[in-house]
Parts: sequence; C-alpha cells; structure tokens
Amino acid sequence: MSKNNYNIIFKSTFLFGFVQAFNILAKVILNKVAAVTLGSQGIGLIGLYNSAIGILKTGTSLGIPITAVRDVSESNQKNDIELLSKTIVTTNKIIIITASLGLFVTIVLSDLLSQFTFGNSSHIGSFMIISLAVALTTLWEGQLAILKGMRRLKLLAKANIFGASVGLCISVPLYLIYEMEGIIPVLITTPFCSLLLSTYYVRKIKYKRIKLSYKELYENASSMVKMGIVLSFTTFLGQLSTFLIIAYIGKQGSLETLGFYNAGVIIMVGYFSVIINALTTDYFPRISAVIMDNNKLQMELNQQSIVSLLLTFPLMVLFLFLLPFLITFLYSSEFYPVIDFVRIGIYGTFITIISNQVDLILVAKNETKVFTIIAIIYRSIEVLVNIFLFKAYGLVGLGISIVLTGVVHILIMSIMVNRLYKIKFDKLFIKTAILILLFIFLTSSISLVDNLIIRYSLGSVIFVFSCFFSFYFSKKYLDFNILNILSKN
Repeated sequence: MSKNNYNIIFKSTFLFGFVQAFNILAKVILNKVAAVTLGSQGIGLIGLYNSAIGILKTGTSLGIPITAVRDVSESNQKNDIELLSKTIVTTNKIIIITASLGLFVTIVLSDLLSQFTFGNSSHIGSFMIISLAVALTTLWEGQLAILKGMRRLKLLAKANIFGASVGLCISVPLYLIYEMEGIIPVLITTPFCSLLLSTYYVRKIKYKRIKLSYKELYENASSMVKMGIVLSFTTFLGQLSTFLIIAYIGKQGSLETLGFYNAGVIIMVGYFSVIINALTTDYFPRISAVIMDNNKLQMELNQQSIVSLLLTFPLMVLFLFLLPFLITFLYSSEFYPVIDFVRIGIYGTFITIISNQVDLILVAKNETKVFTIIAIIYRSIEVLVNIFLFKAYGLVGLGISIVLTGVVHILIMSIMVNRLYKIKFDKLFIKTAILILLFIFLTSSISLVDNLIIRYSLGSVIFVFSCFFSFYFSKKYLDFNILNILSKN
C-alpha cells in the first residue's frame, strides 16, 4: 500500500473535516440568530419548510448529484477530453432538467403541501416560492458533483466555505430586519449563494462546451439516471423506515421517550456525520476512477477503512467520556436517559462509518438491482428489530437495535461485494478493528464509574493512548506520519 495514497486520504479527510465543521458552525450561528429573532414558532416553521425542501429535492433530483460524481470521475481518469466534456455537459443538462422538475412538482403540489403541513391553504404562495429553493439546491449539488468527480478538492472546499459564508452574511440581516417574513428569502438566498460560488469554480475547469443531440444526451445520461432513481428509492426507504420506527415509539411509548430517541439520534448522527462526510467526499471519486480494477478497489477500501479507524478511535473515546457534559450542554439534565441509549448505539455509528465505504462500491459499480434488493431487505429488518427490541427493553433496546442492524448491514454488504468482485477486508484491518473495538468497550465500562476523579483520570489515559496508538500505527504499518499532515494544515 502506497504511502502517497495515505497522504491523499489523510489530507482530503482533514480538509473536508474542516469544511464540514465550518458549515455546521455557520448553521449554528444562523439557527441562533433565528431562535433569538423568531422564537420557537419561527424555528418550527423553518424546520417544516426545510423538511419539505429536502423530501422534494430527494424525489426530483433522481440521485444525479451522486451518480454524476461516478461518471465524471471515470471519464476524467481516462484522460480523454472529448469523453470528459461530454460527461460534464451531460451532467449540466440533466441537472437543469431535474431542477426544472423540482420547480414544477413543488408548484403543482403547493396546495397539497400546504394542506398536509399546516392543515389549510394559507401557505400555497410560500410553497410556490420555495420551489425556487428546491431547484437551486439541485443545481448547486450538481455543480459540486462535477468538482468532486474531477477531484478538484481545493476548489470544492472553497465553494463550500465561501458559499456558506456569503449565505450567512446575507441571511442574518434578513432575519434581523424582516423577522418571520425573512424566512422564505433566507431559504432561497442560501442555496443561491452556494450555487453562484460553485458555478464560478466549475468554470475554472477546462473542458469543451460541446453540443449534444437529444439521442446523445439520452445515451450518455441513461446509466446516470437509472442508478440515480435507485438511490432516490433507497433514500425514500430510509425515510419511510425512520417514520415507521418513530410512529411506533410515539404510539407504544410516550412523547418523552420519543424526544429522548430523537435527541440521541441527532447527537450520534450530527456529531459523526462530520467524520463520515469528510471521509467519503474524496473516497467515492477515487473508487469511481478505478472501477474496472477490483484489485485497486480492494486496496482503496482497506486503506480508507484503516484511516477511518485511526481517526475515529480518539474521537470515540473522547465522545464517550464527555457524553454527560454534551447532553447537559446541548439539552439539559432532564435528557440523561439518553446517555445509556447513545453509549450503546455509538457502536452502530462506528460500524456505519466503515460499512458506508462498502456501500459505495456497489454504487460505483452501478449495481442497481442488487443495491435495491439489499435496501429493501435491510430496511425491513431494521423496522422489525427496532420494534421488537423497543417492546422488550425500551430506549436501551433501540440502542441495541442500532448496533445489531449495523452488524447486519456490514455483513450483507461485505458478503455481497466479496461474492461479486472478490473484494474483502484484509487481515490488518480486521485485527485493528477488533483491537480498537475492545478499547472502546473498555472506555464505555470506565465511563460508568461513579467516582469522577477515577473516571476522568482513566478516561484521559485512554484518550492519550488512543492518540498515541493512531500515530504509532500509521507510522509503523502505513509508513506515514500523521503529525506531518497536521503541521502542514
């Protein structure tokens, strides 16, 4: 395994870890301003609108912002300017079509959306205007897909950071000046600013602005759209699964338990999504570029997975010991029942960080049928296991369910990828994963100690050890020095 490859993986991870952290900070600032100026009613209204935008965008973008990354990356790898130009032009045209579809569908459904969301037709006009936000978001993600596929990482980072910064600078005054009336303009301004910046950086890429006939467009876009539709369907299955689980908890449990569950999921998903997004931003274009070489795919999978372990280990240890503080800081001591749920469920998050990288191989391989069947099976198991364990063990059972379904997911994906392409995890990764899991389990056990001095003393020792382990392992086995990357970034 090449030292240069590890350099690339670590650098891209640190770069996009910073980008993700910056974007979250921008959202926190904007949410804080909204909370102060609009109050809980305004925050609730923003949440409803954002939820509608997310669902509409997912349904009408046809997954193109994801599959376009694969096609652009594969074309770029072949060093054929004609092929690359056709792929980029095709992506731009399909994105415009899907953005227009999102605009049209939102306008047509505006009355239904208003009735379903608010129980009346008073928000039809708002949803008609929000159709612009749906279209702009699709266009923006399409431009980012081109930058990802070309692996123009610095341009991609600049597009994200500057887009978020400009959007924040415009959105804050809108809330302060117009208050509730500023919500709709903010929802449109944010993706519009991001679109302008991403388009500006895409224009820096050298490719031919060629014209495609309808036949050529159809031929070039067919595989992209086919896989995109599958991704949209599997995303819908995930949303449906979540809805069924939440509905069951609310019906069989209580609103308080449902609140604890939502808080715990937000903490696990929100905190570690920074890591997951940072790890996968450059990984998917890399595997898409070598999609026909299974040996290289296996190498990329194992390299990426080991880096994931080394970066996640210290963060998991720190997270487990700071969990009571995080609960109090983010919510209140009333939410302490969330601690046991998260302390167990975090193992599922750890597994997900690895299993996502196996998923993307099937996406890059364009295995639409296999991917769809696995999604249906997995989501069915997820709903049944959650219902059974919640009924048996309550909130703690839901934490156990996250772990079990995570194990099921990585087993299904690993077995399928191995059978189809003979791609598997190597012994070094498996041994490292088991060792790290044992230390995370030790951390969980120590975090239960009542004596704060003993708990935090031992916790500090394990955290220092985890940092040393990641440094020592990368230097000995990967011939790579993490500190060199940290000192240069």
